[in-house]
Amino acid sequence: MHNDNTDPPNEKTADAFEAIAGAMTEFRQEMEHFDGLGTKIANRTRFIVRSVFATLIISSIYLVFMIFQMANNMSVMTDHLESMYSRFGSMSQDMREITGLVDSMGKSISGIPEIAQSMVEMNGDVGAMTGSVFEMNTSVTTIDNDMVSINVNMQEITGRLTNMNHAVNWMSNDVNEMAAPMNSGPMSGFWPR
Repeated sequence: MHNDNTDPPNEKTADAFEAIAGAMTEFRQEMEHFDGLGTKIANRTRFIVRSVFATLIISSIYLVFMIFQMANNMSVMTDHLESMYSRFGSMSQDMREITGLVDSMGKSISGIPEIAQSMVEMNGDVGAMTGSVFEMNTSVTTIDNDMVSINVNMQEITGRLTNMNHAVNWMSNDVNEMAAPMNSGPMSGFWPR
């Protein structure tokens, strides 16, 4: 029996093909969408990889520059170390000389106790000399006083001699007056004048 409501085989095939074509179109659209996402991810990955490589190259260049700078600084530091070593040698020589001078100073200082004893003795002698000078000063003061007394006595003696001289002159005048009659008489040439 023939059924009129059923589709002919050609229409079913066309619908199947149309469904398959729609599915394929959707699949293609999804694939294009995933392809776009993959392209974006690839571009981002490429950018990241290039950035990483650029950073590595810049870091390598900077590292080479730092190594070069460090090599130069090591050379300068080596020169400073050599200079410091030579200065340490000079300082060691100076220390040996200072040690020798200190030893010589110790030998020179060894005579200081004797000098100190001599200074003590000299101090005692100076004390004795001070006492002697004080006694001499006292004696000179006494002599000064005696000289003042002697001067006073000499003035007194001078005054007494002056008085004696006056007395002798008076006596001479008296004798001359007494002898005047004898000198004016007949024996005037006998008596000396």
